[in-house]
Amino acid sequence: SMTAQEKKRYSAVEGGFSFLGAILAYVVVSVVASFVMGGIEDGSTGKTLAEFFFGLAIQAVMITAALLPARLLGSRMTYSFRPVPARTLGVSVLIAVVCVAGFEGISLAFNCALVFGAGYDMSGVVELTGALAVVLAVIRTVLVAPLCEETLFRGSVLSSLGLMGTMNEGKRIPFMVTMCGLMFALIHMNPMQTVYQFLLGCALAYTVIRFGSIIPAIVIHALNNAVGLVLSAPAVDGAVTSWLGTVFGSGGTIAAFVAVSLALAVGAGFAVRALCRKFGGASLLSPVHHPDSPERAEDFRNYADDGGSMAGGIMYVVGAIICVVMWVTALAGGLSA
Repeated sequence: SMTAQEKKRYSAVEGGFSFLGAILAYVVVSVVASFVMGGIEDGSTGKTLAEFFFGLAIQAVMITAALLPARLLGSRMTYSFRPVPARTLGVSVLIAVVCVAGFEGISLAFNCALVFGAGYDMSGVVELTGALAVVLAVIRTVLVAPLCEETLFRGSVLSSLGLMGTMNEGKRIPFMVTMCGLMFALIHMNPMQTVYQFLLGCALAYTVIRFGSIIPAIVIHALNNAVGLVLSAPAVDGAVTSWLGTVFGSGGTIAAFVAVSLALAVGAGFAVRALCRKFGGASLLSPVHHPDSPERAEDFRNYADDGGSMAGGIMYVVGAIICVVMWVTALAGGLSA
């Protein structure tokens, strides 16, 4: 039987509840939003405000889903808001730059294949027109979203992935990074963002593992979203779209663009790994035994043999299936528009 102290440690169950709960709440809010905003005039102030408040509602359900299971079960996340030195914040800014420079190209290549090759309709993409829309977008995507989404994915989900089953560090880190990135990309259910969000999600997960705190991930996420807002500005977006149309008008140019983009993405992955290992250390806060630190080994000992890994895994699978269905629906809708 578990002691009272052991019961306060995180397990795979909390992360599974967080992920599935966030998805179900996300779907409910999205359905309500579609009905409400369907009756509001496009381009109006009311439409802008409605989009903002429903966007905040989605972020609210994400952070609630992240924190509620731990509170109900009396446990605590492995990765949370542990304070970090100022140097770490500087490294986080550098990692954000590496992610934008390295991952944007391959994401654009995927998106252009959808847009120019398959005829995907981008009319649903939100355009920032007007000062109010810009201010509200900054609040929601640069200030609120990174805090809420990182608490969910690099807090609850990543903590639970570190406590699923029994794997050594060599296998557990790739498992944690890949699964966290995949779930981060899936929950947004947006074909145009999938590739970038998967790569960014993996980078964020690895950063948190190596620094032992979600604060660097919040900084990186916020800077990435800020860059995304700049790229979505009408003038910038128009120029980029025009240039990509030229690039994807020639087979040879396409091949070169994809090759360079792949090289940049791989290089960015290695750069993130090197920066995290150099400045964040190489210790994994997981159920792996640390003979040199018995206290930490005890602190993060796995107790998944109570069925937690299976229960958490089932909830992850159910949530992922819902996300995939919504993703395919969004893709099909864009292709048929």
